[in-house]
Amino acid sequence: MTHRSIRRTLLAAAALTAAAATATVTAQVPIHSQTDDDGARYGVWGAGADYKCSFHDGMAFVPYLGRDYPVTRSLRWRTVSAKIGATELCTVAAPRARWHDCRAEFDLGGLTEAYDLRLDGVEQTFVLATRPAAAGDLVIRGAVATALSCATRGAEHAALVFADETGTAILGYGAATAVDAVGRRQPMTTAFADGGIALTLDAAWLENATFPIVVDPLLGVFHTISGAEIDEVDLVRDTYGTGTNIWRAATRWTAADDADLFLRLFDDNGGGFTVFADLSASWSTRDPSLGLHRAGACTLLAFSRHFHASDTRKLRFHRHARGDTSTTTSYGLVGTGSAQAWRPDVASDLRPVAVPTLLVVFQREGGTTFYETPTSGVYGCAIDLTGAGSGTAGAPFVIADGIFEDDERPVVGRRRTGTQEWTVAHQVIGNNPMFSPHQDWDIELRRVDATGSVSAATEVGLGNSAHEMAPQLGGYDDDELLGYTRAASWVVGSRPTTVNGTEVVIERRDWNGSGFDLPYGSFFFDPNPNPRNVLCGIDLDTDTMSHWVALVRHIDSGNMNLRVIGHTGRLLHGEIVYLAPGTDEAVDGAVAYDDDSDVFLLAYAANAGGGNVANVDRYAHPTAPAPQLSGLGCGNGRLGWFGSQLIGDANCGVRLDNLGPGAFATVIVGTQPLSTLLAGVPLVHPGCWQLVPTVGAGSLITLPLGFGPTIEYTLPLPETLPATTLYFQGVHFDAAAGEVFTTARLAVPLVK
Repeated sequence: MTHRSIRRTLLAAAALTAAAATATVTAQVPIHSQTDDDGARYGVWGAGADYKCSFHDGMAFVPYLGRDYPVTRSLRWRTVSAKIGATELCTVAAPRARWHDCRAEFDLGGLTEAYDLRLDGVEQTFVLATRPAAAGDLVIRGAVATALSCATRGAEHAALVFADETGTAILGYGAATAVDAVGRRQPMTTAFADGGIALTLDAAWLENATFPIVVDPLLGVFHTISGAEIDEVDLVRDTYGTGTNIWRAATRWTAADDADLFLRLFDDNGGGFTVFADLSASWSTRDPSLGLHRAGACTLLAFSRHFHASDTRKLRFHRHARGDTSTTTSYGLVGTGSAQAWRPDVASDLRPVAVPTLLVVFQREGGTTFYETPTSGVYGCAIDLTGAGSGTAGAPFVIADGIFEDDERPVVGRRRTGTQEWTVAHQVIGNNPMFSPHQDWDIELRRVDATGSVSAATEVGLGNSAHEMAPQLGGYDDDELLGYTRAASWVVGSRPTTVNGTEVVIERRDWNGSGFDLPYGSFFFDPNPNPRNVLCGIDLDTDTMSHWVALVRHIDSGNMNLRVIGHTGRLLHGEIVYLAPGTDEAVDGAVAYDDDSDVFLLAYAANAGGGNVANVDRYAHPTAPAPQLSGLGCGNGRLGWFGSQLIGDANCGVRLDNLGPGAFATVIVGTQPLSTLLAGVPLVHPGCWQLVPTVGAGSLITLPLGFGPTIEYTLPLPETLPATTLYFQGVHFDAAAGEVFTTARLAVPLVK
């Protein structure tokens, strides 16, 4: 890349092998609890890079193995005894955990059993504070409960490895070491038989040790052999925050039956904090979506919980205050009765003064247990962000729920000005051709406000024998970009459940007060004969208000690709953000614009054999040399350029100022310079030069006449324009002098 850049900053790492990063985040989640939900227990949980760990029923270590692994694996430890000679040190029948940050402790009476969450695993220690009266070897015995297997082994100073029924190593228990108060170290032996682990420390070393003694301070670690990818990523950047203002939500799977949610807050250098986590094994947490409320100084996270015992899925949300780097556990509930709710999407409101309410849209299923019905509905709910905790949800209201139609995958836009309305898009298909015109998946666009007012639908793709699926919205207010995947019915079938497309479609959609205009038509990119494209996200450059960046995942290559789009919706150029080696693949992604640094933030998850990672890269527009004045001007007129020099910008142009009041003037535009002295030309002031051609080669246009003291011309730069330099010269008539004057020449390099 010679004229644009993608810069790696890795705002979160889910493995230690992400060597390309310039900054990493400690991935531990502090030990915490939450209020129980829907009759299910949350428990006490913490997490590291590739595992989570519970402490509400002893210690249970749970590795993240991934969505493709069939069932959650865990190992639960219970200390059975700790003896020196015949003297038992465990004198507490039912020790309870106490915890702080990333450390949990169980008081066993004569010693303390402790666990410290590290990035790579859980460090288990036993602390003997004072010298016991008894003599002999110290033997600590623990019972492990797990479906994994470990070979029977005698006492050795070596790690234990636990494997599944296929022989795949899943987790390890490290070799043990003892350290006394003056730092002397002594290797311990570890034995395993019949579901029990025995740690033994030599009596002679113990006799001469200085107390307190810590058993297994460094190497006795429960650790995951391999980790799982992160997926379902969302990203927002709070322009109005300071320091830490990049919010990223993502899910991670211990196995196919359990997903967890992490919300992390980062600074621009990649340092960050886990500010909310949902780790309970009583439910799976899915579908994270983030929205911002500027006036409310907060971020809203919406997600779904699938409760295992009842096989139901419900909508929850968490509000987090701007700049708050602490881990908090509050959440709110969206009431859907016996119906199911999932696939939420959160609006944003960036107006400086606004009602403290955000709209959440979601997909609703009518069954009493969760399954994707053929008559799904799209609903909205206003979240009141005032008060304590995470705020209060209003009653859900219908956006689209036709009795003979299936409405799915809603998304909602953002507001910067105007009233409290948002654009909502979703896909729809009919179930009966007699009662619905939607014979394949189509897109519907509506305007919705927080009170439940819903406009009539603007249909996209109706009657074209192709599926339009999984809409994405980028932009603000009345001007937004709509993106979606498209695939012909004969390629993907009459009712596909996936949203992979043979092409990505982009449309500029402008709200006219009653519907959505299509001023520039539809544009297509990433054509593929197979349904191999997924549109992950779109965001708008709020500096130019003309450039969007979209992330497109290519399933066949595994790559994550960036596409830069101009103000009409046409493609400007593309880059590969993540080039997947071998069988690695990008999993999911999201985009957010950073208007402080003038870059796009590109979040994506990658399932990588060398280490599963969640990256946030930065994409910067190409830079151009500054406009330059040259040649001789013979009057007071002065030319200047405003806006960016990026092709595809609709809001840039040329300004001619310093004219006399009421002076009429124009600007000549060309693609090459000229240098001709205007000698003997009537009305032209002597010594003036023509510096841009008005006819022939290099001539482009003479702009309409205007009147001083300042004339400004907005010149939208079409996406089809090649990288070039435009030349401008001002011409103005001074009525008092009765003469025509010219300015110096302005050269403006344009880039794309």
